[in-house]
Amino acid sequence: MNKRRIILDTDPGIDDALAFLLLAASPEISIEAITVTHGNTTVDKCAKNALQIAELCNLVNVPIARGASEPLVKTLSVAEETHGDGGLGYAVLPEPALKLSASPAVELIINLVHKYPGEITLLCIGPMTNLALAILRDPSIVPLIKDVVSMGGTIHAPGNATPSSEYNVFCDPHAFDVVIRAGITFTLVPLDVTYECLFQKRHMDRIQSKNPAVRKFIDDSTRFYMEFHDEYQSIDGCAINDPLAAALLIKPDLVEYVDYHVTVELKGDHNVAKTSADHFKAMGKAPNSKVAMKVDVEAFMDFFIERVNTL
Repeated sequence: MNKRRIILDTDPGIDDALAFLLLAASPEISIEAITVTHGNTTVDKCAKNALQIAELCNLVNVPIARGASEPLVKTLSVAEETHGDGGLGYAVLPEPALKLSASPAVELIINLVHKYPGEITLLCIGPMTNLALAILRDPSIVPLIKDVVSMGGTIHAPGNATPSSEYNVFCDPHAFDVVIRAGITFTLVPLDVTYECLFQKRHMDRIQSKNPAVRKFIDDSTRFYMEFHDEYQSIDGCAINDPLAAALLIKPDLVEYVDYHVTVELKGDHNVAKTSADHFKAMGKAPNSKVAMKVDVEAFMDFFIERVNTL
């Protein structure tokens, strides 16, 4: 089997952690590196979480690199009300034995793209600061990247960071702008589809992983996440945004895509970090993104549960 080589760029994060588990359970995927950024919590907490989650799901031979501690331009945002003080809800994992890579994230991205030209997919499930910095430092990587799959943005759905913006893009809209303008083959997985994918107690009841620590982690982390969604958004369950983006690397037919020219607003009091799709080609520009706009929710949930249960 020719495995799909990916760099997982992430800010773990409860739903990021669930994406780790899905990828670890997917033999079609070769994770070449995990690069960590600020986002759901500080980069230092995110880096520790990445080490702990990698140990939990036995990703022990994958380099894990600390990346950007703050956005390109705007001030740092964290979402500990959403993910808990440590970033993983009620879950408590052992102190990690794994250590961070000696190479920083940007250097690792650049080196791996040159090592595997045309083969690397960047799966970006946090703010895209690391990838933007890599492009700015070495623009020669742009034509060598196979593609970017980004969980981010919102087209028609309400924002979850501001009334009109999605959290990953809100954390670093300027980084999103650098990547979307670079000319890389780009797939966007926005809130329009991810907020359809609500993990509920009925799904948790089906998690029967052979590893009791995995089941306990999913239960403890998502319980916190469900409580947040209930209190702040009146939602029954929790949106598992990032695992959907991960799943599309293996089963792209879980969603329906539309080709759009996508832009991000970098100014304004009310619409900063809003992603917009040019539905009617009003701007006269060619599409720069394949955007997931409809999702088969039950097929995705079945796939996620089936994979995680193999761990």
